[in-house]
Formats: sequence, structure tokens, C-alpha cells
Amino acid sequence: MRIGQRLGIGFGIILLLMIGMTIFVSFSLNKIEKIQKTVASHATNVKIINTLKKSIDRWLMTVEYILEKRDLSQLDYHEILEATIEGELDEIDWDIYGVTALKLRDEITQTFNNIEKLDNTVQMSLRLGNKSPETINMDDAINSFEADASHITRVFASLNEIANKTYEQVLVYSKKTEKRSWLSIYVIVPIAIGFSIFNGFATTRSITNPLKLLYTATIKIINGSFDVKLSIKSPTEIEELLNTFNIMSVKLNESYKRLETLSIIDKLTGLYNRRYFDEALEREVLRAKRFNQALGLLFIDIDKFKHINDTYGHDEGDKVLQRLGQLIIGNMRNGIDVACRYGGEEFTIILPETQSYAAFNIANRILNNFRNMKFHIPTKDVIVQKTISIGIAELGQSLDAKTMLVNADKAMYEAKKLGGNRICEYRV
Repeated sequence: MRIGQRLGIGFGIILLLMIGMTIFVSFSLNKIEKIQKTVASHATNVKIINTLKKSIDRWLMTVEYILEKRDLSQLDYHEILEATIEGELDEIDWDIYGVTALKLRDEITQTFNNIEKLDNTVQMSLRLGNKSPETINMDDAINSFEADASHITRVFASLNEIANKTYEQVLVYSKKTEKRSWLSIYVIVPIAIGFSIFNGFATTRSITNPLKLLYTATIKIINGSFDVKLSIKSPTEIEELLNTFNIMSVKLNESYKRLETLSIIDKLTGLYNRRYFDEALEREVLRAKRFNQALGLLFIDIDKFKHINDTYGHDEGDKVLQRLGQLIIGNMRNGIDVACRYGGEEFTIILPETQSYAAFNIANRILNNFRNMKFHIPTKDVIVQKTISIGIAELGQSLDAKTMLVNADKAMYEAKKLGGNRICEYRV
């Protein structure tokens, strides 16, 4: 038999084994993936519920402040909290829980609406004074608020207990299932591979050396070294196979370079993504400490960005994000500063060798240029202008990259709290 015929029979057997093994592994991995998604959904829910509790607590404090102090000075922050709570309620995946959780959700939503209605009525009364169409008894309003606030707190505690308990149960089940699935893979795959190697050795002894080279090159590709080229004189069938392998190696190498670039770039804005930002900030913090240099960080967030998406659609919102990204690029030092889209409408800029006053000047340019931008909405034939809030942190106030990011984020939220369209520097 010619080598090609022997290889055809040998690889035919191996192919059948590989197909069977692939089907089995795919089934097992698919099962693991589904379990992991379920765990991730529960973990996300727990995280959102914890965040929602904090938002509700802060919101209740602002309502209480309005009722007791009759002061509307924190109204912007108050409205932001209301919008945040509504958004977080929608983000929770309620379908993964039972009827009890759905009833708790309805109770939370109803009580939230009751308090919001009372809050709006009190706000109107405070604004209009004697001209208000409704006469509000503030003592009754406060009593009603306290009852509803107590109720929503109790109901939320029950929801939190259900979410955490369910998450723990799913986590235990997922670990057991994953362990069984991986154990099956570790048993079946080596058996299939071992038989394939034996069968291949039996049918291809006359071409052992070329196959060894091919095996070695394949291992290199598995380990991430795609620039592999084979050159050996062998029977026609094997030579054609090696040439085909060389073409595949070149294409893999080209594809890997493109994928590596795409993995760190935000497609919408062209800026670096959060993954790259985390690595870059760690790197710049270590470098700044080593050479005793200054390091600044800007944290930028578009004010009331949800309004753009809700009113004019996500396409128009994307245009706003792209314009801000272009503006940021225009205010960077090429090859020095690192600008990233941190997530959603949040952006960050790492400023190596930059003192706080210089960072403030850069932030001020971006702030002024952006609020002067005009966005034409063709579907509504209107012109929209937006603003941003910017937080500044410097390495001198931070011990590490994580603390520096937290400080910049706090400064940005301080700017938000003060009404947005401004810059705040982190102060100890």
C-alpha cells in the first residue's frame, strides 16, 4: 500500500475517534458552561441586590432629609438615586427565583412607588407653598414614610436572604457537577488520544520523522508560538501535508496578532478597554514609584447619559461616546498618556509624569470642549448638548493602583453629587 493509502486508513480511524471525542468533550463543556452561566447569573444578582440595598438606603436618607428639613437642595442627587434604583431593579434576573421572590419584588416596587409618590407630593407642596393644590400634613407624611421605609427594609432583607441562600445552593451543585464532568473528560480524552497515537504509530512507521516534526510544531502552536515552518524531503503525500501545515501556521500567526490587538481595544471608541487599563495602571504605578515620578489619573463619566439612550436611541448614544473618545485622544500625549473606555459611559486617562495642576488643566480642556459640542439628532431634528463629570487622583495620595482608581472614582462621584459638569480632585 502506498503511504497515502496507509495514512488514509490510519487517519480515518483517528478521525472517527476524534469526532467521537469532540462530541463528548463538547457535550461536557457545554454542560459546564451552562452551569457556570447559572452561577454567574446568581452571583450577578447578589451583587446587584447588594448595590440596590445601598442605593435604597441612600435614597431613603434623602427622602427623610426632604421631609424633616423641608430642603430640596439635594434634589439632583435624589433624582439620580431614584433612576439608579429603577435601573437596578430591572437588571435583576428574577426568572431564576421562585414565586416568593417575585412577590417580594412586587412588594419592593409597590412600596418604592408609594414613597416616590409621597416624595413627589411633598416636593410639589414645598415648591408651591400655599399655592399647592394639595395640603400636606407633614407629620402624617413622615409617619407614612417611616412605615413604608420600615416595610421596604424588611422585605429587602427577605429578598437578600433568598438570593444568598439560592446562590450558595447553586454554587455547591455547580462544583459537584463540574468535578464529575471534568473527571469524565480527563478519563475519556487520554484514552482516545492514547489509542489514536498507537494507531497512528502502527500505520505511519515509515514516516516517523516527518510526523515527529509535525507534532513538535503543533505543540509550539498550542503554546502560543505560531511562527512555525517545516522543511523536509519526504514522500509526496507527507510533503503536501507539511506545506499545508506551513500555510496554516502563517494564517494562525496573522490571526493571533489581529486577535491580540482586538482583545485590548474598545471597538466603538478605538480607545483601550478596561482589561488593558488595569494592566497599564499597575505598570505605571510601579514605574512612577521606582523613579519617584508623579502620576495622575482622570475618571470621566457623561452626566445623565441614560437620558440620551432612552430618548433618542442607543445609536445616538454611541455617537456621543465616539465624539468624547475622539476629544480625549486629541488631548493626549501620544506614546505617553493612556486613554481607556472603562465601561459604559465611563472613561479613564492615565497621565504619567503629571502633577495634579497639569492633570486639572487637561481635565478642564476636555470638560469645556465637550460641553460646547453640539449633537444633531436627525430623527428628532434637535440639537443636544451634554456635560461630563471628572474626578482626579494622584499617586501621592494612593498606596497602589487599586486605591488610586477608587480615589479617582470617588472624586468623580463628588462632582456628580455637586450637580455634574465639573471637576473634583480627590482630597484625603
